[in-house]
Amino acid sequence: MIIINPNNSNGNYLQKELEWVKQRMAALEEIGAKLQEMRSLATYARDNYINLEMAREFNARIHALQREISVLDEQTRVSRMDCH
Repeated sequence: MIIINPNNSNGNYLQKELEWVKQRMAALEEIGAKLQEMRSLATYARDNYINLEMAREFNARIHALQREISVLDEQTRVSRMDCH
C-alpha cells in the first residue's frame, strides 16, 4: 500500500504524474478525433468522385491535421519528462 502525503516530495511527484496522465488522456482523445476526421476525408475521397480543387482542400486539411496531431503528441509526451 502506498501512502501519499501531499506535503512530501513523493506526493508532489505523484500529483504531477496524475496531472500529466489527465493531460495526456485529453490529448489522446483529441488526437483520436483528428484521426477520425482524416479517415473520413480519405474514405470520402476514395468512394466518391472529387474534383482537383476538392482534392487539394482535402489534402491541405489532412496535412493540417497531421501537424496538429504531431504538436499535441509532442507537447504531452515531453510534459511527462518534466515531472521527474
